[in-house]
Amino acid sequence: MTAKGSGRAAARRWAVYGLFVASASLLPRRASAEIELANINGWQVISDGRAGGFVSWAHGDGYPQPTYATDTNGNYVPLSSPIGGGWKAVTNQGVLIDPTLTGGTVIPNQGTIDLWRVRSGMIANVFGFGVRSPITPGTRFISYVQFWAYIENNGRQKNLQNVPDARQGYAGLEGPWGTLLAGRMRGLFSRGNTDIDVLYAHRWGLGFPGNLDNNGPTQGQLGFGVLGSSFSSGITYATPVAAGLQLTVGLFDPVQLQGFGGWTRTEFLRPEAEAMGNWRLGGLGRLVIFINGTYQKVFKDSYCTSVPNAPGAVYDMDTMKWLPCDETIAGGAAGLRLELGPFHLGLSGYYGQGLGLNYALEVSDAAQDREGNLRTESGEYVQLQVVIRKFDLFAGGGIAKMYLTDYDNKHRDTDPRDTTGASLAYKYNFLKDQIGFNAGIVYNVTPSLHFDLDFFRAQADWFGANNFPGQKQVVWVSNGGMMANW
Repeated sequence: MTAKGSGRAAARRWAVYGLFVASASLLPRRASAEIELANINGWQVISDGRAGGFVSWAHGDGYPQPTYATDTNGNYVPLSSPIGGGWKAVTNQGVLIDPTLTGGTVIPNQGTIDLWRVRSGMIANVFGFGVRSPITPGTRFISYVQFWAYIENNGRQKNLQNVPDARQGYAGLEGPWGTLLAGRMRGLFSRGNTDIDVLYAHRWGLGFPGNLDNNGPTQGQLGFGVLGSSFSSGITYATPVAAGLQLTVGLFDPVQLQGFGGWTRTEFLRPEAEAMGNWRLGGLGRLVIFINGTYQKVFKDSYCTSVPNAPGAVYDMDTMKWLPCDETIAGGAAGLRLELGPFHLGLSGYYGQGLGLNYALEVSDAAQDREGNLRTESGEYVQLQVVIRKFDLFAGGGIAKMYLTDYDNKHRDTDPRDTTGASLAYKYNFLKDQIGFNAGIVYNVTPSLHFDLDFFRAQADWFGANNFPGQKQVVWVSNGGMMANW
């Protein structure tokens, strides 16, 4: 097997992936801002939000089928199966192999997806509410709560309730010394990367839907070279801006990576940080450069030891190594935004292990192999936007790449094609990459009303195994709708 990787079970959690995009309240907006509801004795009450919907059509390949071979009895059996990544949905399938050759057993082919939906956008319907009040000259107390709601029916059933989600809620202090926040808020890792997608592409649109059959905000470019920054409980401190530079550091609730490794025990809080430079280029435009990162240790629950021959130690016959009892999630990301007049360019990338495929620190085959070893992943993304009067034209693309572990490269099972039972074959096709291209146009009727038409081409590739080529899936998506914000 060649170098490859995986992103297991991504499709089962698409409904929440869109929730991990940048919040409307935390991004600059085009000539629009929060509204002040009241100002009583210095207590300022503010609100912001958005609402809208989109018609979306997805058309393309169904989820790839296993590679079949004949066993020693002449029966067709799966030889290796694709895992990780890709997009499962209701599919129109045909027959892969003539049933007369399989003894009447129907083996379906990959089939096609052809699905119309009415969806939420990359950022769902949102209602935000906040209060500010001065404490001392130059220092004020702030609090903010934000709720998200889908427009799709839960499980595509009209009689089921759509429960609002308390996406953010924090309190803080801000003054000339900086800003301190405590509560639920955006993570710092991959924050600048996610902002590029929102600001220059899918803020008023949809992008790739993610879970084609379920509800929830969509992905935009997430999963295709961009990790959603995610929301988490934590405490952050941002320094004052000096010469255009600002450093933000935070401690967040540690994640569990259940999966195959059983990395459910954690100890310390997860540190994250982002350094950003934001400079005006005279009257030409603006340059923003950022770098961010995350780090966390995870452990196996109960009794475990990696000391050779000790009780509880496990030896892997495939890799010829003693299995670890702890792992390190770590990653870094960087990028820039360059605005020169009407031309806006965003570039970003990330690299690390245990990071996931769609959002930062995701539990999936993209984060670990089937023995629990954390995978290495990387991604690159480029986005262009041109602003012409009231129109935003945009196009971009990105790739997320997975890399194999030693276990992936070496683990094999008995080959059903061998009558002696001595030969071994790889059982899985692991995800190699996901590639996404976007394009669209937004008509900003007013600073608070936006019509969007956007398109997306999504492609997933799996590594070949046992001298068979790897599987491939391509899905095209067309979206159109409107969004109003305040």
